[in-house]
Amino acid sequence: MTRDVLVSVRGTQLLEDDPDTIEVITTGSYYERNGKHYLLYDEAAGGTDAFVHNRMKAAPGIVEVTKSGAVDCRMIFECGKKHTVSYMTPFGLILLGITTSVLDVQTEEDRLCLHIEYALEMNGEFVSGCIMEIRACPRRSGALQLTREE
Repeated sequence: MTRDVLVSVRGTQLLEDDPDTIEVITTGSYYERNGKHYLLYDEAAGGTDAFVHNRMKAAPGIVEVTKSGAVDCRMIFECGKKHTVSYMTPFGLILLGITTSVLDVQTEEDRLCLHIEYALEMNGEFVSGCIMEIRACPRRSGALQLTREE
């Protein structure tokens, strides 16, 4: 895959009554090194002019997402394991627990797809089940398929 990519990040929180889904589409950079896939992209911090810089690293059995800028954290997704994360926001520090149940990374010549399902805790209390899907394809192809709920 080329270095210049289109990135779609779709996050769904499985709340009691209604799932809450947010999808961000942006440009980014992709590279592969030593069997690991790297994806770099920026996203706007909700309701502000600030940006969050994201670095995603996918290796066999583990995905790390490092955020810096408007928020700072390093989230680790590893099937069957719970990782505790310090999530620094402009409003203060939040302690998150992430227990991953599904981690699927698929790579093709011109596409990277991640599907992660996890339980999210905040300050030791279960908040919700979550699904994160990250997709990347070469920017020049414009072949990123957007998802849409009917």
